[in-house]
Amino acid sequence: MRSLISLSARLGCPAPEEYSFSYATIDSREAGPSSLFFALQGRNADGHDFVIDVLGAGGAAVVSRDGFTGPILEVDSVEEALMEAGAWARDCITYPIIGVTGSSGKTTTRKMLAAALSTRFRTWQTRGNLNNHLGLPMTLLNTPPGMEMLVLEMGMNHPGELLRLGWVARPNLSLITNVGTAHIENFGTREKIAYAKAEILHCTEKGGLAVIPAGEGILLEEAQLRGLEIITHGCGGDCFLENGRAMPWGIDLALEYGGEHNMQNAVAAIAAAQRLGVDPVDSAEAISKLLPGAGRGIVFSTENYTVIDESYNANPESTVACLKSAVQLHEKPLVAVLGDMLELGERSLASHREVLRKVEELGFDLVILVGHWFKEASGSQSELNVLFAEDWKEALIALKNSAEPGSTVLVKGSNSLKLGQLVQELKMEGA
Repeated sequence: MRSLISLSARLGCPAPEEYSFSYATIDSREAGPSSLFFALQGRNADGHDFVIDVLGAGGAAVVSRDGFTGPILEVDSVEEALMEAGAWARDCITYPIIGVTGSSGKTTTRKMLAAALSTRFRTWQTRGNLNNHLGLPMTLLNTPPGMEMLVLEMGMNHPGELLRLGWVARPNLSLITNVGTAHIENFGTREKIAYAKAEILHCTEKGGLAVIPAGEGILLEEAQLRGLEIITHGCGGDCFLENGRAMPWGIDLALEYGGEHNMQNAVAAIAAAQRLGVDPVDSAEAISKLLPGAGRGIVFSTENYTVIDESYNANPESTVACLKSAVQLHEKPLVAVLGDMLELGERSLASHREVLRKVEELGFDLVILVGHWFKEASGSQSELNVLFAEDWKEALIALKNSAEPGSTVLVKGSNSLKLGQLVQELKMEGA
């Protein structure tokens, strides 16, 4: 149980009659006895409309604006109060907190690191995609007692977001998977993205650890200025991948996750876990047992195809990595169903052309494109066998009508194009 009296003092508001709460929620449907409900204003609903329901369900207290009676923690901004509550919960944690971020691969790497740490420590981690200014403080507030490690995934798509999250989380160790061009529309240049990623290092405990990609000068400089111990990963780094082996340990990696990019993520996770006291061999074994989540590399078979489900999201770097992985691990004929990569700003057309050049270079037999950016970019790729679709439904029809039986089908695109629904249709057929 957590103290409502202590939290109310931190938020600068009178304490309610209740003295404690057992868990926090921002979803009134999850509220119950001893819950603390943050009445957030959402896009489609206002949490204040459900305050009475929450209290009627036995909620210990509600963080809300004025206008209510009962066990209410009255604040000016519920959203800011949630962040402050997360920082308050972080103050109570004495064991190591690890922050994981990057342009791609952060969810996979977070899971890998948590699996490695779990071989020796009671470890908690971010659930699902709760990696933003709402999800991160909720994770801190709901971390069970008795833990010994906490792995927090931290996402961002604008400058300053990691500073805000870092102020709450104050990690002892920070791991950055890579610096790519995801969300470049909001930054302008890759250099500015690197500076934004470096914000997590600025918030890392002085004397703590930074596990960062080799060759990223901006990250290296920030880590040095912060006085952090530094481990670089990737080509030319302190730890790296060489012919399928995690180096410098010489461990053969056998992962359920396909592709060299995921093996690189595993190397970074092994290095971080080693610094925290886990034997690299134990880490590699634990990571090898991890299964990909939906849209993050699951491979399954239908009557006609082998499907690689990478539909969760897409940016130029992750898309190229998945294309290479498909060629390395699967036989022809090869089909790519690709949806537009969003938030690339002025780089949109050029990035989509670069991806299509890679598709052509790798020898895909058929590519089905969804979205106007890929359609516009495809004009310069005359050698490709290309079909166009307006949405996932048309893409599915095109696939069934044109892909050869026995094809390997990679599905990759930004979430809003809903290519995951195409995958689900194929999965139902293969059940």
